[in-house]
Amino acid sequence: MRQLGTVVLLTVLAGCGGGEELRRYRVAVDPAPLSALAASCYLGGTPPSPRVEDRNLYRDFIWTVWEAGSPDRAFLELEAPEGGWRLGDTPPVRLSGAIAGSGDSFSAERVQVSADGQVLESTALRIVFEDLDTISRGVVELKSSCASCAGGSPLSCEARLAFTAREEVLQE
Repeated sequence: MRQLGTVVLLTVLAGCGGGEELRRYRVAVDPAPLSALAASCYLGGTPPSPRVEDRNLYRDFIWTVWEAGSPDRAFLELEAPEGGWRLGDTPPVRLSGAIAGSGDSFSAERVQVSADGQVLESTALRIVFEDLDTISRGVVELKSSCASCAGGSPLSCEARLAFTAREEVLQE
């Protein structure tokens, strides 16, 4: 259903002369760093054994970038992988939807706050296109933390995943 919404949005914008303001990318993200997280990402400071390591197996996505009326304001429309990005024993990063940014950098955060204003959990995502071209490169930065994860311990974890994106030609 989400893809249908994206197609409708692209069709409407292209019909309104907005075709030049849209960029759609086929993206391959390297999840390998998620197999080698720091010990501090796990309860007790110990990674699980045995663990699964993905080697030369990329996650593929379709991302759409559209400008929001000015060259320094854009939205990146994306979906999180099924189950989110897992960072050890911290909450998975499940951020998806339209994320505001500058056109080459986009970030979002979800925070769970207690009634007294204390941050209980936080997950964040930052996507940076470092090299914009027909074939673009960049990083997906992930962060997750919890004040009292399962077992009662505070945890914090970060990962940087490289991506390669191929811009797709949009039909007018």
